[in-house]
Amino acid sequence: MPLSSRIASGLRLGRATGTDEQFRHDLRVLGSISEVSPDRWNAVVDQSSRGSVFHRHEWLEAVENGLGHAPRHLFVEKDGNPIGLFPNFLEPLEGVDRSPLRRLVSVEPGFGGPLATTDTDTVLPAMLETVADYCTGRTVVHEIRALDTSYLRYNTLFQSHDYEPNRRRCRFLLHLSRPYEDILSGMSRSRRKGIERGREGDAEVIEEAVTSDTLGRFYRTYVRVMDELGVSAFPREFFESLLGMADRLLLVTARVDGEYAGGLLEILDDEQSSVHGYISAIPREFFDHHVSELLYDYVVRWGIDNGYETYDLGTTKPDYENGLFRYKEGFGGQLVPTLVWERGGNSLWDVLHRGRSLYLKHSNSES
Repeated sequence: MPLSSRIASGLRLGRATGTDEQFRHDLRVLGSISEVSPDRWNAVVDQSSRGSVFHRHEWLEAVENGLGHAPRHLFVEKDGNPIGLFPNFLEPLEGVDRSPLRRLVSVEPGFGGPLATTDTDTVLPAMLETVADYCTGRTVVHEIRALDTSYLRYNTLFQSHDYEPNRRRCRFLLHLSRPYEDILSGMSRSRRKGIERGREGDAEVIEEAVTSDTLGRFYRTYVRVMDELGVSAFPREFFESLLGMADRLLLVTARVDGEYAGGLLEILDDEQSSVHGYISAIPREFFDHHVSELLYDYVVRWGIDNGYETYDLGTTKPDYENGLFRYKEGFGGQLVPTLVWERGGNSLWDVLHRGRSLYLKHSNSES
Protein backbone atom coordinates (compact mmCIF):
# COMPACT_ATOMS: atom_id res chain seq x y z
CA MET A 1 0.00 0.00 0.00
CA PRO A 2 1.22 3.58 -0.61
CA LEU A 3 2.93 5.38 2.26
CA SER A 4 0.05 7.78 2.85
CA SER A 5 -3.32 7.74 4.57
CA ARG A 6 -5.93 10.13 5.91
CA ILE A 7 -8.03 10.39 9.04
CA ALA A 8 -11.64 11.25 8.23
CA SER A 9 -12.54 14.91 8.73
CA GLY A 10 -13.90 15.75 12.16
CA LEU A 11 -16.78 18.13 12.94
CA ARG A 12 -16.61 20.48 15.89
CA LEU A 13 -19.00 23.17 17.10
CA GLY A 14 -17.44 26.64 17.06
CA ARG A 15 -18.44 27.97 20.46
CA ALA A 16 -17.42 31.55 19.80
CA THR A 17 -19.57 31.99 16.72
CA GLY A 18 -22.17 29.26 17.14
CA THR A 19 -21.27 27.91 13.70
CA ASP A 20 -19.97 24.53 12.61
CA GLU A 21 -16.22 24.55 11.85
CA GLN A 22 -14.58 21.80 9.80
CA PHE A 23 -11.19 20.53 10.95
CA ARG A 24 -9.23 18.25 8.67
CA HIS A 25 -6.70 15.76 10.05
CA ASP A 26 -4.13 14.44 7.58
CA LEU A 27 -2.10 11.36 8.47
CA ARG A 28 0.96 10.58 6.38
CA VAL A 29 3.18 7.49 6.51
CA LEU A 30 6.74 8.52 5.78
CA GLY A 31 9.28 6.36 3.96
CA SER A 32 12.04 8.65 5.24
CA ILE A 33 12.32 11.15 8.07
CA SER A 34 13.66 13.60 5.45
CA GLU A 35 10.10 13.97 4.10
CA VAL A 36 9.34 16.30 7.05
CA SER A 37 11.55 19.18 8.14
CA PRO A 38 13.25 18.94 11.54
CA ASP A 39 11.42 22.03 12.78
CA ARG A 40 7.96 20.66 12.03
CA TRP A 41 8.68 17.18 13.39
CA ASN A 42 10.46 18.37 16.53
CA ALA A 43 7.66 20.86 17.27
CA VAL A 44 5.48 17.90 18.28
CA VAL A 45 8.28 16.40 20.37
CA ASP A 46 8.88 19.69 22.17
CA GLN A 47 5.18 20.22 22.92
CA SER A 48 4.53 16.70 24.26
CA SER A 49 5.29 15.82 27.87
CA ARG A 50 6.28 12.32 26.73
CA GLY A 51 8.61 13.48 24.00
CA SER A 52 12.23 12.34 24.30
CA VAL A 53 15.52 12.71 22.48
CA PHE A 54 14.74 9.37 20.80
CA HIS A 55 11.64 10.88 19.18
CA ARG A 56 13.63 13.71 17.67
CA HIS A 57 14.28 14.11 13.96
CA GLU A 58 18.06 13.93 14.49
CA TRP A 59 17.95 10.55 16.25
CA LEU A 60 15.60 9.01 13.69
CA GLU A 61 17.83 10.32 10.90
CA ALA A 62 20.86 8.68 12.53
CA VAL A 63 19.05 5.33 12.83
CA GLU A 64 17.83 5.51 9.24
CA ASN A 65 21.14 6.53 7.69
CA GLY A 66 23.50 4.74 10.04
CA LEU A 67 21.70 1.41 10.43
CA GLY A 68 19.74 1.29 7.19
CA HIS A 69 16.40 0.44 8.82
CA ALA A 70 13.41 1.36 6.65
CA PRO A 71 11.13 3.97 8.31
CA ARG A 72 7.37 3.79 8.54
CA HIS A 73 6.91 6.99 10.54
CA LEU A 74 3.41 8.39 11.07
CA PHE A 75 2.93 12.16 10.98
CA VAL A 76 -0.38 13.89 11.67
CA GLU A 77 -1.37 17.46 10.80
CA LYS A 78 -4.49 19.39 11.67
CA ASP A 79 -5.30 22.13 9.17
CA GLY A 80 -1.64 22.07 8.17
CA ASN A 81 -0.23 22.21 11.71
CA PRO A 82 1.73 19.21 13.08
CA ILE A 83 -0.03 17.64 16.09
CA GLY A 84 1.01 13.98 16.20
CA LEU A 85 3.76 11.54 15.31
CA PHE A 86 4.64 7.89 15.74
CA PRO A 87 8.18 6.83 14.69
CA ASN A 88 8.60 3.22 13.47
CA PHE A 89 11.27 1.17 11.71
CA LEU A 90 11.21 -2.16 9.90
CA GLU A 91 13.90 -4.31 11.53
CA PRO A 92 14.97 -7.96 11.77
CA LEU A 93 12.90 -10.13 14.08
CA GLU A 94 14.47 -10.28 17.54
CA GLY A 95 15.76 -13.67 18.69
CA VAL A 96 15.44 -15.38 15.28
CA ASP A 97 18.76 -15.50 13.43
CA ARG A 98 18.90 -15.15 9.63
CA SER A 99 15.15 -15.12 9.28
CA PRO A 100 13.41 -13.39 6.35
CA LEU A 101 10.73 -12.30 8.83
CA ARG A 102 10.82 -8.85 10.37
CA ARG A 103 9.15 -6.61 12.93
CA LEU A 104 7.94 -3.04 12.97
CA VAL A 105 9.32 -1.35 16.08
CA SER A 106 8.97 2.05 17.74
CA VAL A 107 11.94 2.59 18.27
CA GLU A 108 15.09 0.48 18.58
CA PRO A 109 17.79 1.47 19.20
CA GLY A 110 16.22 3.99 21.53
CA PHE A 111 12.61 4.35 22.54
CA GLY A 112 9.47 5.62 20.85
CA GLY A 113 5.72 5.47 21.15
CA PRO A 114 3.01 7.74 19.76
CA LEU A 115 2.84 11.46 20.59
CA ALA A 116 -0.19 13.71 20.20
CA THR A 117 -0.38 17.34 21.30
CA THR A 118 -4.15 17.64 20.81
CA ASP A 119 -7.20 15.62 19.66
CA THR A 120 -5.73 12.55 21.35
CA ASP A 121 -8.96 10.54 21.12
CA THR A 122 -8.88 10.92 17.34
CA VAL A 123 -5.17 10.85 16.60
CA LEU A 124 -3.92 7.91 18.69
CA PRO A 125 -6.51 5.31 17.59
CA ALA A 126 -6.03 6.36 13.96
CA MET A 127 -2.27 5.91 14.22
CA LEU A 128 -2.63 2.48 15.83
CA GLU A 129 -5.07 1.39 13.13
CA THR A 130 -2.74 2.64 10.39
CA VAL A 131 0.25 0.80 11.83
CA ALA A 132 -1.74 -2.43 11.66
CA ASP A 133 -1.88 -2.10 7.87
CA TYR A 134 1.92 -2.42 7.75
CA CYS A 135 2.08 -5.64 9.78
CA THR A 136 1.47 -7.97 6.85
CA GLY A 137 3.44 -10.50 4.87
CA ARG A 138 6.95 -10.87 6.31
CA THR A 139 6.28 -8.25 9.01
CA VAL A 140 4.79 -10.34 11.79
CA VAL A 141 4.67 -8.03 14.83
CA HIS A 142 4.54 -4.39 15.87
CA GLU A 143 6.44 -3.42 19.02
CA ILE A 144 6.11 -0.20 21.01
CA ARG A 145 9.10 0.56 23.27
CA ALA A 146 8.34 3.47 25.60
CA LEU A 147 10.81 5.38 27.76
CA ASP A 148 8.46 7.48 29.89
CA THR A 149 6.49 5.39 32.40
CA SER A 150 3.54 7.75 31.92
CA TYR A 151 2.85 5.77 28.73
CA LEU A 152 1.00 3.42 31.09
CA ARG A 153 -1.92 5.83 30.72
CA TYR A 154 -2.39 4.32 27.24
CA ASN A 155 -2.30 0.69 28.36
CA THR A 156 -6.08 0.21 28.01
CA LEU A 157 -6.04 1.84 24.57
CA PHE A 158 -3.14 -0.35 23.43
CA GLN A 159 -4.79 -3.51 24.72
CA SER A 160 -8.05 -2.58 22.99
CA HIS A 161 -6.00 -2.68 19.77
CA ASP A 162 -4.69 -6.18 20.63
CA TYR A 163 -1.33 -5.14 22.08
CA GLU A 164 0.09 -7.27 24.88
CA PRO A 165 2.55 -5.93 27.48
CA ASN A 166 6.02 -7.45 27.61
CA ARG A 167 8.48 -6.94 30.48
CA ARG A 168 11.74 -8.42 29.19
CA ARG A 169 13.85 -5.36 30.02
CA CYS A 170 14.30 -2.86 32.83
CA ARG A 171 16.42 0.17 33.75
CA PHE A 172 17.87 1.82 36.85
CA LEU A 173 17.28 5.54 37.41
CA LEU A 174 19.51 7.57 39.69
CA HIS A 175 17.72 10.70 40.90
CA LEU A 176 20.17 13.59 40.70
CA SER A 177 18.17 16.17 42.64
CA ARG A 178 19.81 14.87 45.83
CA PRO A 179 23.27 15.98 47.01
CA TYR A 180 26.11 13.91 45.60
CA GLU A 181 27.04 12.55 49.04
CA ASP A 182 23.49 11.19 49.47
CA ILE A 183 23.70 9.42 46.11
CA LEU A 184 27.11 8.00 46.98
CA SER A 185 25.90 6.73 50.36
CA GLY A 186 23.01 4.94 48.61
CA MET A 187 25.39 2.85 46.53
CA SER A 188 26.44 -0.63 47.50
CA ARG A 189 29.63 -1.09 49.47
CA SER A 190 31.40 -2.59 46.44
CA ARG A 191 30.49 0.37 44.19
CA ARG A 192 31.64 2.89 46.80
CA LYS A 193 34.85 0.96 47.35
CA GLY A 194 35.44 0.77 43.59
CA ILE A 195 35.10 4.55 43.27
CA GLU A 196 37.41 5.10 46.24
CA ARG A 197 40.08 2.74 44.94
CA GLY A 198 39.81 4.20 41.47
CA ARG A 199 40.47 7.68 42.81
CA GLU A 200 43.52 6.41 44.67
CA GLY A 201 44.89 4.76 41.53
CA ASP A 202 46.42 5.96 38.30
CA ALA A 203 43.26 6.33 36.19
CA GLU A 204 42.15 9.72 34.85
CA VAL A 205 38.65 10.49 33.55
CA ILE A 206 37.89 13.40 31.22
CA GLU A 207 35.01 14.72 29.11
CA GLU A 208 35.92 14.94 25.44
CA ALA A 209 34.48 17.07 22.68
CA VAL A 210 32.46 14.88 20.32
CA THR A 211 34.31 14.95 17.00
CA SER A 212 34.95 12.49 14.21
CA ASP A 213 38.35 11.67 15.74
CA THR A 214 37.23 11.20 19.35
CA LEU A 215 34.17 9.20 18.34
CA GLY A 216 36.29 7.11 15.97
CA ARG A 217 38.76 6.23 18.73
CA PHE A 218 35.90 5.34 21.07
CA TYR A 219 34.31 3.24 18.32
CA ARG A 220 37.47 1.17 17.78
CA THR A 221 37.55 0.32 21.48
CA TYR A 222 33.81 -0.43 21.47
CA VAL A 223 34.20 -2.91 18.59
CA ARG A 224 37.04 -4.68 20.40
CA VAL A 225 34.94 -5.01 23.56
CA MET A 226 31.92 -6.29 21.62
CA ASP A 227 34.10 -8.84 19.82
CA GLU A 228 35.39 -10.12 23.16
CA LEU A 229 31.81 -10.50 24.38
CA GLY A 230 30.68 -12.20 21.18
CA VAL A 231 28.06 -9.47 20.61
CA SER A 232 27.36 -7.73 17.30
CA ALA A 233 28.49 -4.10 17.29
CA PHE A 234 26.68 -1.21 15.67
CA PRO A 235 28.27 -0.30 12.31
CA ARG A 236 30.66 2.61 12.10
CA GLU A 237 28.14 4.44 9.91
CA PHE A 238 25.77 4.73 12.88
CA PHE A 239 28.41 6.48 14.99
CA GLU A 240 29.21 8.79 12.09
CA SER A 241 25.51 9.61 11.76
CA LEU A 242 25.38 10.50 15.47
CA LEU A 243 27.73 13.41 14.77
CA GLY A 244 24.64 15.17 13.40
CA MET A 245 23.37 15.42 16.99
CA ALA A 246 26.71 15.97 18.73
CA ASP A 247 25.16 18.54 21.05
CA ARG A 248 23.10 15.70 22.55
CA LEU A 249 26.07 13.41 23.20
CA LEU A 250 28.31 13.18 26.25
CA LEU A 251 31.59 11.36 25.69
CA VAL A 252 33.53 10.54 28.87
CA THR A 253 36.79 8.62 28.51
CA ALA A 254 39.56 7.31 30.76
CA ARG A 255 43.32 6.90 30.63
CA VAL A 256 45.51 4.66 32.73
CA ASP A 257 49.17 5.70 32.77
CA GLY A 258 48.38 7.70 29.66
CA GLU A 259 46.89 4.71 27.80
CA TYR A 260 43.36 5.03 26.39
CA ALA A 261 41.10 2.91 28.63
CA GLY A 262 37.72 3.26 26.94
CA GLY A 263 34.74 5.26 28.06
CA LEU A 264 31.01 5.90 28.05
CA LEU A 265 28.91 7.45 25.30
CA GLU A 266 25.77 8.95 26.84
CA ILE A 267 22.69 10.53 25.24
CA LEU A 268 21.45 13.82 26.68
CA ASP A 269 17.68 13.62 26.87
CA ASP A 270 16.88 17.26 27.56
CA GLU A 271 13.18 16.63 26.94
CA GLN A 272 13.05 14.27 29.95
CA SER A 273 15.90 16.02 31.84
CA SER A 274 17.86 12.78 31.87
CA VAL A 275 21.35 11.61 31.01
CA HIS A 276 20.77 8.30 29.27
CA GLY A 277 23.49 5.69 29.63
CA TYR A 278 23.91 4.29 26.14
CA ILE A 279 27.19 2.63 25.15
CA SER A 280 29.93 1.39 27.46
CA ALA A 281 33.31 0.43 25.98
CA ILE A 282 35.79 -0.55 28.70
CA PRO A 283 38.39 -3.24 27.87
CA ARG A 284 38.72 -6.01 30.43
CA GLU A 285 42.37 -5.25 31.17
CA PHE A 286 41.32 -2.02 32.88
CA PHE A 287 38.74 -3.54 35.23
CA ASP A 288 41.25 -3.79 38.08
CA HIS A 289 41.84 -0.04 37.80
CA HIS A 290 38.13 0.53 38.55
CA VAL A 291 37.73 2.55 35.35
CA SER A 292 34.06 1.62 35.09
CA GLU A 293 33.15 2.94 38.54
CA LEU A 294 35.11 6.15 37.92
CA LEU A 295 33.34 6.75 34.61
CA TYR A 296 29.86 6.26 36.06
CA ASP A 297 30.77 8.42 39.05
CA TYR A 298 31.95 11.17 36.72
CA VAL A 299 28.65 11.12 34.82
CA VAL A 300 26.67 11.29 38.08
CA ARG A 301 28.56 14.40 39.16
CA TRP A 302 28.36 15.88 35.65
CA GLY A 303 24.59 15.38 35.59
CA ILE A 304 24.18 17.08 38.97
CA ASP A 305 26.36 20.02 37.93
CA ASN A 306 24.42 20.48 34.67
CA GLY A 307 20.95 20.37 36.23
CA TYR A 308 19.67 17.00 34.99
CA GLU A 309 17.03 15.27 37.11
CA THR A 310 17.97 11.64 36.46
CA TYR A 311 20.79 9.43 35.23
CA ASP A 312 19.33 6.47 33.36
CA LEU A 313 21.90 3.68 33.59
CA GLY A 314 20.51 1.96 30.51
CA THR A 315 18.66 -1.23 29.71
CA THR A 316 19.34 -4.63 31.25
CA LYS A 317 17.53 -7.93 31.82
CA PRO A 318 15.23 -7.98 34.87
CA ASP A 319 17.17 -10.89 36.32
CA TYR A 320 18.87 -10.63 39.70
CA GLU A 321 21.29 -13.40 38.66
CA ASN A 322 22.47 -11.43 35.63
CA GLY A 323 25.88 -9.81 36.13
CA LEU A 324 25.01 -6.54 34.39
CA PHE A 325 21.79 -6.24 36.40
CA ARG A 326 23.67 -6.69 39.67
CA TYR A 327 26.39 -4.25 38.66
CA LYS A 328 23.96 -1.46 37.80
CA GLU A 329 21.83 -2.25 40.83
CA GLY A 330 24.87 -1.49 42.96
CA PHE A 331 24.65 2.21 42.07
CA GLY A 332 21.45 2.44 44.12
CA GLY A 333 19.08 3.58 41.38
CA GLN A 334 15.33 3.10 41.19
CA LEU A 335 14.37 -0.02 39.24
CA VAL A 336 11.80 0.76 36.54
CA PRO A 337 10.43 -1.52 33.80
CA THR A 338 11.06 -0.75 30.16
CA LEU A 339 7.52 -0.53 28.83
CA VAL A 340 6.97 -2.70 25.77
CA TRP A 341 3.73 -3.64 24.01
CA GLU A 342 3.51 -6.15 21.15
CA ARG A 343 0.79 -6.87 18.62
CA GLY A 344 1.06 -9.88 16.31
CA GLY A 345 0.49 -9.14 12.68
CA ASN A 346 -0.57 -12.55 11.35
CA SER A 347 -0.93 -16.23 12.18
CA LEU A 348 2.83 -16.78 12.14
CA TRP A 349 3.25 -14.64 15.22
CA ASP A 350 1.71 -17.13 17.68
CA VAL A 351 4.15 -19.82 16.59
CA LEU A 352 7.12 -17.45 16.57
CA HIS A 353 6.16 -15.94 19.90
CA ARG A 354 6.21 -19.35 21.59
CA GLY A 355 9.45 -20.27 19.86
CA ARG A 356 11.07 -16.97 20.84
CA SER A 357 10.05 -17.47 24.47
CA LEU A 358 11.80 -20.84 24.49
CA TYR A 359 14.87 -19.34 22.79
CA LEU A 360 15.12 -16.47 25.27
CA LYS A 361 14.61 -18.83 28.20
CA HIS A 362 17.44 -21.03 26.92
CA SER A 363 19.76 -18.09 26.20
CA ASN A 364 19.05 -16.58 29.63
CA SER A 365 19.95 -19.84 31.33
CA GLU A 366 23.34 -19.76 29.61
CA SER A 367 24.13 -16.09 30.28
